[in-house]
Amino acid sequence: MARPFFTVRYGRSALVLIAVLAISAALDTVFWLRTVHRLDATARTALTAARENGWRVETTPLHWGGWPFGAWVELDRLNGTHPASAASPYDAGWAGEKIRLGGSWLSLTGHQAARLVVNDNVLTVLAPGLQIRFRNPENLVFSAPRLQLAFSGRWPDRQFSAQTLSGRLIRFPAARPDATRLGLIAHAATVNGFPLPYGLSSDLRNARLAIALTASQSSPGLSLLDPTSYGRLILQDASATPVPASPDTRITLTGALALPEQNGTLALTMTHWQELASRLLDRPEIESHLAPDLQAALQKLLQKASGIPAMKERPFSLSMPVVNGQILPDAQAVSALVSQGFRAP
Repeated sequence: MARPFFTVRYGRSALVLIAVLAISAALDTVFWLRTVHRLDATARTALTAARENGWRVETTPLHWGGWPFGAWVELDRLNGTHPASAASPYDAGWAGEKIRLGGSWLSLTGHQAARLVVNDNVLTVLAPGLQIRFRNPENLVFSAPRLQLAFSGRWPDRQFSAQTLSGRLIRFPAARPDATRLGLIAHAATVNGFPLPYGLSSDLRNARLAIALTASQSSPGLSLLDPTSYGRLILQDASATPVPASPDTRITLTGALALPEQNGTLALTMTHWQELASRLLDRPEIESHLAPDLQAALQKLLQKASGIPAMKERPFSLSMPVVNGQILPDAQAVSALVSQGFRAP
């Protein structure tokens, strides 16, 4: 007895579908194997390069995963230390859990800790999670739910944290002198405990940082972590809204410093500044660090602004010299603002 036509046709269609799925799975597997082999080689090359550049690195064995929807290689643990030497005068270390490398991304989950020691100044960074994407090694895009930074050593002991952090890091190790060698753009939704002069701190929101470090005459062949490889720090934008000020209040710093002396000039600009300035001047710990002539000039400026409603909409702008990394408020500059009618910049 002959089979019904629809049964034969259904059986052939099922066989075709099975064959297509089998071929697709085989191709996916081949592609996955090629990709993880390439990623494995990339990871091993990076570890070898780190050791050749003075790092002592201990890791767990690499393992692969991601099939069939992706491909990655992963380390469950990595510990790296870099002792100071004549060629690289800095100590550094990194301890991390779950470091996963994909085709154009790097994911760090679990506990991550890094430390940099330069001239007895210590910077410690803690991150519970970090995502990095890159089109090439010179251009990295990063994000993290939380990042903690702590300063110690010769620096005063200070620490603060940033939440919902994102940004971009650009690197040009072979940059010519005075060209950008390292650049950073970062944004954080909130910053808690940000350190201020005179041992104070503040919570910030909508914080933004854009800086560039230019190459020094001796930068060729030096590590990006070597401070002698940089000639200038250009502060393009460091701005935030202090808490609990209104969103219209914005503090911005721009300027440039020569390195390693840390001498230069910064420009401070504040919008909707009167309430914030009054509150700061009412704090004894700030008032005690301001020279009497500077206090008088600032008080005069506040009185002048309160008597002219239109001034509330004008930003306050002030140029400040920096000597050996210390900001020196200039009473003459404040007095000049008052005497000139507080013109908008």
